[in-house]
Amino acid sequence: MARTISKDIRLRIYMLFTFIFLVAMAIIVRIGQIQFVQGKYWTEQSKKQSYKYFDVKAIRGNIYSEDHSLLATSVPIYDIYWDSKVVRKKLFFSQIDSLARAYHRIFPDESVKSFRSRMINAFDAKRRYYKIRRRIGYSQMKKVRQLPIFNTGKYKGGIISEKSDYRKRPYKLLAKRTIGNFNSQQNAYVVGLEGAFDQYLKGEDGIRIKQKTAGGWRPMYLFDETIKEPINGMDVISTIDVNLQDVAENSLYKQLMRYHADWGCAILMEVKTGEIKAIANLKADTATDTYYEGFNYAIGYATEPGSTFKLASMIVALHDKKVKPNDIIHTGDGEFTYYGKTIHDSHKGGFGDITATQVLEKSSNVGVMKIILNAYESNPSRFINGIYKLGINKPLGLKIKGEAKPYIKSPEDKTWSKLSLPWMSIGYELQLTPLQILTLYNAVANNGKMVKPSFVTKLFKTGSVTKSFKPEILNPHISDAKTIATVQKMLEGVVQHGTAHILNHSPYPIAGKTGTAQIFKNRYNKRNYQASFVGYFPADNPKYSCIVVVNNPRGQYYASIVAVPVFKNIADKIYATDLNIQIHHKEDTVLESPNSKVGNRNDIASIYRLLDMKLDGKANNANYVYGVADNDTINLYKRKLQFGLMPNVKYMTAKDAIYLLEEMGLKVEISGEGKVVEQSLRAGTKVKKGQVVKLKLRF
Repeated sequence: MARTISKDIRLRIYMLFTFIFLVAMAIIVRIGQIQFVQGKYWTEQSKKQSYKYFDVKAIRGNIYSEDHSLLATSVPIYDIYWDSKVVRKKLFFSQIDSLARAYHRIFPDESVKSFRSRMINAFDAKRRYYKIRRRIGYSQMKKVRQLPIFNTGKYKGGIISEKSDYRKRPYKLLAKRTIGNFNSQQNAYVVGLEGAFDQYLKGEDGIRIKQKTAGGWRPMYLFDETIKEPINGMDVISTIDVNLQDVAENSLYKQLMRYHADWGCAILMEVKTGEIKAIANLKADTATDTYYEGFNYAIGYATEPGSTFKLASMIVALHDKKVKPNDIIHTGDGEFTYYGKTIHDSHKGGFGDITATQVLEKSSNVGVMKIILNAYESNPSRFINGIYKLGINKPLGLKIKGEAKPYIKSPEDKTWSKLSLPWMSIGYELQLTPLQILTLYNAVANNGKMVKPSFVTKLFKTGSVTKSFKPEILNPHISDAKTIATVQKMLEGVVQHGTAHILNHSPYPIAGKTGTAQIFKNRYNKRNYQASFVGYFPADNPKYSCIVVVNNPRGQYYASIVAVPVFKNIADKIYATDLNIQIHHKEDTVLESPNSKVGNRNDIASIYRLLDMKLDGKANNANYVYGVADNDTINLYKRKLQFGLMPNVKYMTAKDAIYLLEEMGLKVEISGEGKVVEQSLRAGTKVKKGQVVKLKLRF
């Protein structure tokens, strides 16, 4: 019996050991399978569950104006989070009140009670990634880190800061569309200089690993160093002149507001290099009755240019020797009917018989049509080929994206008709952008050499030039030298005798062409026009070219009234600040001896000496004098003053008048600008200290 029991026990033990052995073998086999067969798979799964690669954003490069004024830069901002689980209860409740009060001093928009309450709720809920504040600056972030609890660091105080960058334009709306911005829908920089030079500006992102917790991905690094360091972007030096850009935008804005236009643009280009010094694009905001940079019309919008295209027609006809400057063109009473369509000149009654030069000066539609029909009616392809040889039928190939394609059709086009040739000759049935038109006129100013418009001169990295952009030639000769010289004279004539004669009083010569085109909206409407002026200056030694376009102005639509004043404001600003232009013209000008306003004798004498003019030596003991020219000599006459009597300060500058009257103990109130034209107290009136004198100034 005992043997049987013993045998039974041994059997059970053997079975148990066998079972344990088999289980152990199964475990070993499974371990081997996991380790050697499925090891790679489970290793990858483990990595996915524990950490993940993240980009370390490179700092985007800056964009500068030509004088290195900052146009766009990346500014760091911070999001602050809090891990409540690492903060001890005793520390939290002993300092939460101090924390709430200190936080309120930094961010007054949130009350002490509100901040304290939400922090206690987050602590009780054991929040691991609780949002404290978003999008704060570096200085604010530093202050937050010094607050009670937070100042104990990430692992005791739970403070977590995440850095990102946002793009800031110090000049705000100035040249906004040209500089460009971030497109959130495309998640990229796609317009302006930001988009064109994105590959240089963005740099190369680095790589770092972040640990995953129950609360999601948080900035707790497995390693203290990055896997790959970011490479910061390059800086871009643009061609934009901030001062001229400001003048262009303000002048355009005022004119658009005055005539309630739909939109407008102005572009200023340097003749020799093609560098764009200013480019303004303003679009009407009907909700606010103001204007903003909503679209780059200068580059991205092609329209029928109208009369500014007549230059191209004249170049082709002159080059082909189909017309001469002094040929008489019969424009009659200003009406011309061709295949049932009548065209009119803007001047009622017409111009009669005028020369080809006057046709362009007076912008005669009839005259241009007759010149082109007489030359190319039997062979319109020759005219179109001549236009194509100018190079204006192709896109400029700008680095800035969004250039609209020019449209200049040929006789093979399905839309070609008997009317196409005459209508194209005056700028209809074709489309060009303002910048494409300006590039043609700039080529004329540049003696026939067409240069590509450019917006950037250099790329910088850590203070060193990494890439320079030289002027690109699109067409070395748009026509022969004789033709170019002829149309240059014609464009000067437009200002001297023609439709832009308002500019003829400038102290520097200007050449250019007006354009007043009907806008096609289902049909040509005499109530909707586009006014433009394009030209260059100084005409005898061109340095800058400029185009101004105003679309659909109300009340007035002639280019000489709507577009020309903007051109003049820009040109005058340049002339006033560019000594090279002034010196060039002073060399060729005989200066008349000028009279002077009343002022301090030493100041007036110094100015005359700088002008190398003779002084008569009189009034040497006088404090205040005025100068009168007598041929090449300046006679200085004393302005008599008697203490206690109101002096005559008429024609003095505000500076001198105020100085003199305040020296006498009088209080001065002024209105207006310029020199004194009226004074509230008559000269010779008795005055006493503290008495108020009102002066009215006018230029």
